[in-house]
Amino acid sequence: MLRHLLSLLLATLLVSCGGASVGTSPKSVHAKGRKSVRKHKKKRRARKRSAKRRRKRKPAPLPPVPLDPRDPRATRLDQPIYDPSGQAMAPFHAALARAKAGKGQAKIAFWGASHTAADLWTGHVRRALQMKLGDAGHGYMMPVRWHLGLRHQDVNVKASKDWKVWRHRQVDPVPVGDYGYGGVAVQSDDPEQWVRFSTCVDNICGRKADVVEVWIRTSRKGGTLLVTIDGETHKVDTSGRKRQAKELRWKLPDGAHTVELKPAGDGPVYLYGVVMERQSPGVVLDQMGIPGMRGSIQLHWREKNWRRHVQRRSPDLLVLAYGTNAVGDTHRPIRRFVARWRRVLQRIKRATPGAACLLVGPTDRPHRPDSHGVRRHRRQQDLVIAAQKKVAAEFGCGFWDAAAAMGGRGGMLRWVAHGLGRKDHVHLSRAGYALKAERFLWALLQGSGITLDPKMVRSAAHL
Repeated sequence: MLRHLLSLLLATLLVSCGGASVGTSPKSVHAKGRKSVRKHKKKRRARKRSAKRRRKRKPAPLPPVPLDPRDPRATRLDQPIYDPSGQAMAPFHAALARAKAGKGQAKIAFWGASHTAADLWTGHVRRALQMKLGDAGHGYMMPVRWHLGLRHQDVNVKASKDWKVWRHRQVDPVPVGDYGYGGVAVQSDDPEQWVRFSTCVDNICGRKADVVEVWIRTSRKGGTLLVTIDGETHKVDTSGRKRQAKELRWKLPDGAHTVELKPAGDGPVYLYGVVMERQSPGVVLDQMGIPGMRGSIQLHWREKNWRRHVQRRSPDLLVLAYGTNAVGDTHRPIRRFVARWRRVLQRIKRATPGAACLLVGPTDRPHRPDSHGVRRHRRQQDLVIAAQKKVAAEFGCGFWDAAAAMGGRGGMLRWVAHGLGRKDHVHLSRAGYALKAERFLWALLQGSGITLDPKMVRSAAHL
């Protein structure tokens, strides 16, 4: 009887709880609760990690503006060239010694982006070295000003505006193009188009030349190029069975000269650039800058004709001054940046295995102002500099840290505050480029036995 009552009581309890067959057991309820708690904790930990990463990525505000960098009491900013081998600059220093002894020339090929395109700091470097070791002429140039940021110092250059410009473009790019030595070529079949370049009159350098070269490309439909030197016109036929680079050379009396180029109108004329220089001992600096570019731009230049031009110029020092634009490429992995630089330096070594090579890092480039008007340091800048330094050492090249020469982190803020940098906090003023040239020359000549008086370098910027 008692057993029957207990069974009835148990059945009643099960029914009142909803039945084991259709309800949820206590074990499953507790399991779901634990799962929900774990999920909540996991989300909370993920939010904490994300916030921690954001705080880590957000750089500290740049330091306040200290002393004027031109003040000799400021922190010493002479930045030597990084060269683990100790021999990266040896071929160039040997060429400088020959120029100093009056037995040869020291030739520099200088590629870069907007800092180089304006020929301000490169122009100061050219002028200071020529004042010390001899003026061997301006060297190579693209005489068509296809970009507002393109200039040439110590030479007069003018051209009409409707030349067709060929170069690698980031928008709708051609993988590889025939752009020659400087990465830019121009073309026209219009007899109304013209190019004119001449020696200077009042400048302390660039007053004389005794060699003029015009670099063209032949083609099946190539037209006639009219080359007028000091009033005497030469007709140059640019037609040929195939597309091929060709260099035309005229030897002239050492003195002032004016050269004009015009298509005759009977077919297209393709122009890589021109050369105006002297055969006397001294220094020549070829300046080739394309605003907005990275070092990998050279991988888009057809190597055959580019190498032909490099070997024709036979530079003792090849300088690659890129990096400021790459500082903004945070969306690209740094390993890709390193891989491309290796390919660029392989090209350089194939073209001129016995020459010195030098990489110049980016100038300081802070972030744009945040909501509080504060500019912060870009961590990408440190990655770019470290990568360039590493690759330069791998290929036996030197590396000059331009950002460190400006004072390191916050250097651009200080330079802008003292009129040495522009308000975009990317480019420098004329005075800033002169100061950059002064510090670059100090590093370039270390170990060469040649010294430049800083007062002379500063005065060269204003002559």
